[in-house]
Amino acid sequence: MSPLHNIVTGNPPASEHDILLIEQTMAIHLPQEYKNVLKEANGFALTNGVLIYGTEEIMERNETWEVSEYAKGYVAIGDDGGGMVFLMALEKEACQVFVVDVGDMNPQHAILVSSQLNRWLQEG
Repeated sequence: MSPLHNIVTGNPPASEHDILLIEQTMAIHLPQEYKNVLKEANGFALTNGVLIYGTEEIMERNETWEVSEYAKGYVAIGDDGGGMVFLMALEKEACQVFVVDVGDMNPQHAILVSSQLNRWLQEG
């Protein structure tokens, strides 16, 4: 993964243990590309105001928004601080990032933001 240059504030990298604990607790398998991001920085804010969740936030945010019920098969990986949530499919090889209004967590109403998480984070 290329370095993320547009991070305003970021946490130290997540450990394999941190990631495994989240997967076990949430009973999901996170997309590999998202896990790679966590290994670079365990949650961070971008210059455009987007917050990418680390292992400390992801479980709480997904529970609060009931993602497993309203966006079954997806995981919320971040938000824009203005009511829009970023989703990725719960597939090992998933790379696409979608955005959906938190009040309408239906993936059918989501908009494709990027076909690759890593590229989107680098480009902002």
